[in-house]
Amino acid sequence: MEKIYLGMNGYVVCLKQKNGEEIWRTKLKSSQITNITLDDDKIYASAGGHLFCVNAKNGKIIWENGLSGLGYGACIIATSNQSASVIAANIQAQQSASIAAGAGATTAATSS
Repeated sequence: MEKIYLGMNGYVVCLKQKNGEEIWRTKLKSSQITNITLDDDKIYASAGGHLFCVNAKNGKIIWENGLSGLGYGACIIATSNQSASVIAANIQAQQSASIAAGAGATTAATSS
């Protein structure tokens, strides 16, 4: 079964690619922007200054690291199993998402 994985608002979500039906949803310890990277059967997700390893098959959290002292900024995730082109595409997508989120916050702040 082909799947799509999303990171949104502190959740990691798995959907069926064919019809968008939700397979599982996992709540992380944050409601912030959630960056994800898939590596074989594991999803690495960053949210709220924490890094999580999630089982891609069932959504169970395997481990969590609080990344002590690193703060709460955007996190770019790469693994040793990814090619350089995949890593570059992930970085570009995550930077674009950060820029879009910042622009939305600026627009919301100026229209208040």
